[in-house]
Amino acid sequence: MSLRRPLLRLVPLVALSACGGGGSTPSPQPTPTPTPPPNYCTSPPSAYGQKVVDWWLPACTLAQNIYNNPEEVLGPPNASGFGPDHYAGFMSVGFGGYVTVDMGGCIEDGPGYDIRVFQIVGNEPVSVYASESPDGPFVFLDRKNCPNTPEGRISRLLGYCDFDLASGGLKRARYIKIEDGELYPCPGDTVTEGADIDAVQALSVPTASLPLAP
Repeated sequence: MSLRRPLLRLVPLVALSACGGGGSTPSPQPTPTPTPPPNYCTSPPSAYGQKVVDWWLPACTLAQNIYNNPEEVLGPPNASGFGPDHYAGFMSVGFGGYVTVDMGGCIEDGPGYDIRVFQIVGNEPVSVYASESPDGPFVFLDRKNCPNTPEGRISRLLGYCDFDLASGGLKRARYIKIEDGELYPCPGDTVTEGADIDAVQALSVPTASLPLAP
């Protein structure tokens, strides 16, 4: 009589592994490294505004004014000519308009005033804000009437007002926003509506003296 061996059922190793509940542990994912905020104060500031980073004029002003080029606020003061429609070298910011300039690096708060805004044509008020970042937040410094310029041809070195970073609680700033403070009704009876911005100066940066306009 022959003995019959019992049949052995082979179970695949893969199945045994799956049924045993001892699956592999997932590899831990690395924690993403946060991106540090940009440092806008790595370079020294220029004496005058170097670049326009933002500006806005209402449609009524764009249709009424003839001095609407924001690039005219860059560099040293250079306004010239005579009114009402033979001026050059400035931007009229219209009814509540503004222009924001990059000084090239951060202005540090120092003793006295830190920023000078050249405003010409009339005794018109401006509101000034400052920030380290082009995206803000912009901090209000002050609102001032800039002095009248003489009648007739413009004198470049007259017609300005000064601002202190400390008045807004700032220790430094790179971006300066100048906003119309006159709120002259639009459309009005002038082609230089609103404050007329010639230049923005960092008072802590040495500059060569500028001659008066002829």
